[in-house]
Amino acid sequence: MSMKRILVGIDDTAGSRNALDFAIELGRSLNAQVIACHAIGKLPRTPEGRLISLKAYHASVVQAFEEEWCRPLDESGLRSQKITVDGNPVSSLLTIAEEEQADLVVLGSRRHTIDSFLASTSHQLIEHSPIPVVVVPPKSR
Repeated sequence: MSMKRILVGIDDTAGSRNALDFAIELGRSLNAQVIACHAIGKLPRTPEGRLISLKAYHASVVQAFEEEWCRPLDESGLRSQKITVDGNPVSSLLTIAEEEQADLVVLGSRRHTIDSFLASTSHQLIEHSPIPVVVVPPKSR
């Protein structure tokens, strides 16, 4: 089986950075394209509980994704693509994996209790993805 496209879910967490590092190294070893994706989910609230403007929030997330979170990918020299979408991370990643004909999905992991793992994005993707999913564990301290 050859892998030509690796889809990696990205957000602003350390687990996501571990997943991106893994995808970059795998992409190098396989001469594969790395597709970074972020699904913009629910709107955050201010400390007072007010919803933040959709337009302002969306613009700030896209900018952080493209300029900060994906910087290691930009610096890697690999063929790459960056995609942001509005929606649930699980369904968004499954849709993009199909549309982009990805061969593998890579996600970062956080330390979970069994209950939180069963509701996690990584667990849901493992259950529903027709292609392999790699969950990169947190780095040891």
